[in-house]
Amino acid sequence: MPDRVLCCDTSILLYLGRIGQLSLLTSVFDAVVVPGQVVLELDMGRLLQASIVDPRQFDWISLVDVPANEIASLPPNRLGAGERAVIAYARQRTGCAVGLDDRLARLLAEQLGLEVTGIVGLLLKSKQVDLIPLIRPELDHLLAAGFRLNEDVYREALALAGEPY
Repeated sequence: MPDRVLCCDTSILLYLGRIGQLSLLTSVFDAVVVPGQVVLELDMGRLLQASIVDPRQFDWISLVDVPANEIASLPPNRLGAGERAVIAYARQRTGCAVGLDDRLARLLAEQLGLEVTGIVGLLLKSKQVDLIPLIRPELDHLLAAGFRLNEDVYREALALAGEPY
């Protein structure tokens, strides 16, 4: 297994796809895996909007099956199928980070000791390694694409990136 693996939830792929920044994933992580449950969520979204990303079209994304017993072993929660699959997959594999933006999903993953990153964290890391010059334009593109971002998180992200509010 590569050194830095990210198991992605729907929102990471959906919104990075919408702003044309999916390639940042391959620059920050050695491998990207996507559970079948996430692929199904994206497929359902594509029925309404044809432009939604299809992870099968990228040779750098590995599609993975997450057995039902791994998902069932999670503590009780109200998360969606994709989020549960992402957490269950990473929980069973050492060194696998989870790409989640939903607050409750992030909390559960952190409680289980998983490394968690979201789109804002990916953008910050991308700026640190000079893949993007500024995060403000990317955050603004995310907001324009329908991504929900708390004003405090927006402000903190700019502060961490050394950019003015």
